[in-house]
Amino acid sequence: TVSVGGSTVASGGQFDDVESTMFQTSTPVAHDLAPLTLGLPTVIAAGNQTIAGTIRNFGTMAITSWTLNYSVDGGAAVAQSMTNTIAAGATYSFSHGTAWNATTGSHTVRVWASNLNGGADGNTLNDELEAAVNVATQSVQRTTLLEQFTSSTCGPCASLNTTFAPMLSSLNTNTSGSNVSAVKYHMNWPPPGNDPSYNPDGNSRKSYYGVSGIPDLFLDGAPLSSTSASAFTAAAAEPAFMALDAQATISGNQVTVNVSLTPYAAFTGSHKLHIAVVEHAYDYAASTTNQDEFHYVQRKMLPSAAGTTLSAFTPGTAQTYEYSYTFTIGSPAQGNYNLWTGMDNLDVIAFVQNNSTKEVLQADFASISVGINDLNNDVRLGLYPNPTNGTVIVDFDATTNGAVQFDVYDMIGNLVHSSSVNAAPGAQRATLDLSALSEGIYHVNMVNAGVRTSRKLVVSK
Repeated sequence: TVSVGGSTVASGGQFDDVESTMFQTSTPVAHDLAPLTLGLPTVIAAGNQTIAGTIRNFGTMAITSWTLNYSVDGGAAVAQSMTNTIAAGATYSFSHGTAWNATTGSHTVRVWASNLNGGADGNTLNDELEAAVNVATQSVQRTTLLEQFTSSTCGPCASLNTTFAPMLSSLNTNTSGSNVSAVKYHMNWPPPGNDPSYNPDGNSRKSYYGVSGIPDLFLDGAPLSSTSASAFTAAAAEPAFMALDAQATISGNQVTVNVSLTPYAAFTGSHKLHIAVVEHAYDYAASTTNQDEFHYVQRKMLPSAAGTTLSAFTPGTAQTYEYSYTFTIGSPAQGNYNLWTGMDNLDVIAFVQNNSTKEVLQADFASISVGINDLNNDVRLGLYPNPTNGTVIVDFDATTNGAVQFDVYDMIGNLVHSSSVNAAPGAQRATLDLSALSEGIYHVNMVNAGVRTSRKLVVSK
């Protein structure tokens, strides 16, 4: 029981970890409506937006008629007469019948109630609620990110994975063309706490999220409440307001990751770029549970678990980053970043995260392959701009005189464009007209003197 000035304001036995109640310390008046929440995200798409939220009757009288108002940037009020009854002490979920036609840029939306039962509000101190909203220039497909804390010594983790792992596989997680990515951080508990995949980078992510028990799961930076496939498809269906493109190449045991990100809104706050290099799958027979096969396991964060602090975002202005790391193959042990298998079993996941709220704005998956020329580190192939609305400048190095072939494939392997140019050895530039392509992710393959190089391209209109 919680009391203020001798009056009980909250009771009911044992409190949960998080519990709240609402009470007044001042003498209530007859008519007092106060908006509590406004359901507008900080970043939204342009176009019609419903003004919705909750409002509470702090007065002593039921409100049977009132006017719901909103205005944008101090403009004219948009009013709607309401005839529902809000009992004293009750909260009502409202939705304004006139949508706001949101335009690109930063705006302030103000909501208030008036004409309560035909009269004035008796308490003017809580009448209004404001929200700062940024309307993006465009939206793109979201790749949703799962971060899971687990261990080979965790019985509940193994039990979860009997159904969770097949579900992730059914979503083609960490596979080109999928909108679901995953990174799993292995911990050094419960006893015996000897999981060889535990390393300092995973421990840092544990501290960042405040993880104290496993399994613990986060989707786009928020605690995951449901492990059903629908939770992931729903998250991936939410628009993203940032394009993120990760490219990965290998040379020997070195992986090099190039990331380009383009924000489409002036996101506020401090943001970081994180890059996780993970092993797609490996077997560990010495597990202390019935789980011996492990997937999407973090082996190294680039450049470190601290990530890279990004410059302030300007809509439409790209930021690019490059990091490399040389792995040791074999003998993974607690504290090191060694690989269980080899370079041909690696995935790269890049994501941008608000450092304070932990919201993941966008993620991207880049698969690494070894032993094929598609990712030949000695052949230059640059695509600009990327994302593009149709016209692509291709900067490349030709190795011999003759034709250079450019083939563009969609994510299910259909050839959607083919062209060639004659080039002399050295640095060259060509232009591809891809204006006929629909929005989506494509692969541009270049073949020159039998050497095949591939890069991912995003078409966004």
